[in-house]
Amino acid sequence: MPYYVASSQLAAARAVAAARQQELWKKAQSAALRVDAAENAYASGNVSLAAKIYASLARSRPKTQMNDTALQRLEVLAEESRQKLAETDRTLEEYAAKMSASQWKDKRSWPADLPDTIDSAFQQYEKIVDDYSAVSAVRRELTSHVAKQRRHPDYSAVLNEPEAKTLLELARQHEAEKQQCCAFWVYEEASKLAPAPSARSAAARLAEMKQIPEIVAAAERCRKLQWCHRMYKLAERLVA
Repeated sequence: MPYYVASSQLAAARAVAAARQQELWKKAQSAALRVDAAENAYASGNVSLAAKIYASLARSRPKTQMNDTALQRLEVLAEESRQKLAETDRTLEEYAAKMSASQWKDKRSWPADLPDTIDSAFQQYEKIVDDYSAVSAVRRELTSHVAKQRRHPDYSAVLNEPEAKTLLELARQHEAEKQQCCAFWVYEEASKLAPAPSARSAAARLAEMKQIPEIVAAAERCRKLQWCHRMYKLAERLVA
């Protein structure tokens, strides 16, 4: 091979190697800056942003020491999320231990701070899920646990009560205005929020109404008219 050809090839190889080294150096610097950004975000309380940056770094290629650093940080965040979840669980369990089964069922027996205590706990659950959802190791674990807690009959009774109460009052207002068919369907919606106390009251009244054929027939006509009205409005929008 002629010298000038070999020399040119060697120079080209050196240039490629130098460019690759420069690229790796830039990436290393960028990764270091991103780690700093993640740590600053965490220190300022923005756990969600920190977790997203660490997750991105952990997936980046080619692998560097920063990948390992990011993975270690994610492990720490995963354990931290579990601890916060356990702390919120204990808050609910300690409060629940002070109440009897009959107290949960009868809203008149609820302590004045019960709704706020339950609401605050579930707001904390939601914050934990939001903050740590970028940590893939615990994402499903967190959402599954919170969903399970939300299905707990005592907690769901308190959580669902405000909406159930609003619907129950609306249904009773419809009845007072002799709009039995509207009341029928609102009672049904409210009953779906069981075991909230107002939902149980709605279910009881709905069961009574179902024993009256005239009301059931009127409610069915009302449902069909509502469906027709929705379809008509949809058709108007499609034509437009």
